[in-house]
Amino acid sequence: MAICNGCLVLHRDGEVAYCSEELDGNSCTGYGEPHLAGVMACRITPLGKRCAHCDEVMRLRLALAPAFVLQTLRVPVN
Repeated sequence: MAICNGCLVLHRDGEVAYCSEELDGNSCTGYGEPHLAGVMACRITPLGKRCAHCDEVMRLRLALAPAFVLQTLRVPVN
């Protein structure tokens, strides 16, 4: 079994963003293989900007979230 030396970075919806080895100019052994440095959530892109993919996922989650709240659990707004 092959093991990658990098860290697998996942977007907020679980989609693979990249492997840290790719940022260093090396090749990843495969996203489905174990990663020695583990798994990390995508928060900021390597260029220091917010991740557009994650921002879109969170926008959709926030827009759809009220549909999952039961009517008995809703709180009146002041």
